[in-house]
Parts: sequence; C-alpha cells; structure tokens
Amino acid sequence: ALEKRVPVVIPALESLPHMPARWARLIVMAQEMLTQQAAS
Repeated sequence: ALEKRVPVVIPALESLPHMPARWARLIVMAQEMLTQQAAS
C-alpha cells in the first residue's frame, strides 16, 4: 500500500547517507525532545 515509501518523511533525516546514521540522528532528536519536555 505504501509503494516502497516510508509512512512518515522526516526532513532532518533525508540528507543522511544510510540507515545507521538516520537511526542515530533519530535517537538524538528524541533525547532533545525529552530534555525540552523535562525543562518545561
């Protein structure tokens, strides 16, 4: 149904060269979000 596309496109990850780099960046983004939530 997705025709070989991902269900959600995250612009910050599109420029990264491979999946391990994308996963690492995604983890960093999640940590930053949690830190911001804890500070508010």
